[in-house]
Amino acid sequence: MVNALVLALAAGSSPETRPAVVLRVEGRGAFTMEMRPDQAPLLVGHVLRLVDSGFYDGLLIHRKVPGFVVQAGDPASRRVTPGWARKNPGERGGTKTLGDGGSGRTVRFEINDLTHRKYTVGMALEAPMSDTGDSQWFINLADNARLNGMYVVFAEVTAGRDVVDRLERGDRILSARRVQR
Repeated sequence: MVNALVLALAAGSSPETRPAVVLRVEGRGAFTMEMRPDQAPLLVGHVLRLVDSGFYDGLLIHRKVPGFVVQAGDPASRRVTPGWARKNPGERGGTKTLGDGGSGRTVRFEINDLTHRKYTVGMALEAPMSDTGDSQWFINLADNARLNGMYVVFAEVTAGRDVVDRLERGDRILSARRVQR
C-alpha cells in the first residue's frame, strides 16, 4: 500500500502537473520557473506561498555574477531607487547593501537529486547545507556542479531563457504569478 502511494505521488509530479510561476521583469520580458515539489516539497510550498502573497512583486535582481548566477528575493530591494546598480557596483557582481533580507520564515534544508545545471533555480542560504533558506533564490547561468549538495535546487526555468540571459543587477520584478497548465 505504501509503495502504491509513493508511486502515485511521483506520478503526480510530471511536467504537466508541476506548479509554474511566471515572473515579469521590467524592460526584459517574462520567464517561467517550473517548481519541483517532488524534490523539495517544503521549499516549493514556502516559495509558492510567497508568490501567492505578492512578496516578489517590485523586488530587484540584486546580484549578478556573469557566468555564475543572478539572484533576487531580498525585500529591502523594493525600496531601492532607479540607478542603484550603477551607483553601487558591489563586489564581483554582488552587492554590499542587499542580500541579507528575507520574509522571516526559514525552511529546513532538503537533500534531493537535482543538480545545478544552467537555468536551474536554487535557494540562497546563509551557509551551505543550512536550514536558512527563505525568500532569496538564484538562477544558475552556467553548470555549477560545485554547488551540488550544498544548495537546494527546487525549480528550473522552462520558458523565457533568453530573458534570463539578459537580466542585469537592478532589474525590477514587476510580478510573480502562478500559472495554470
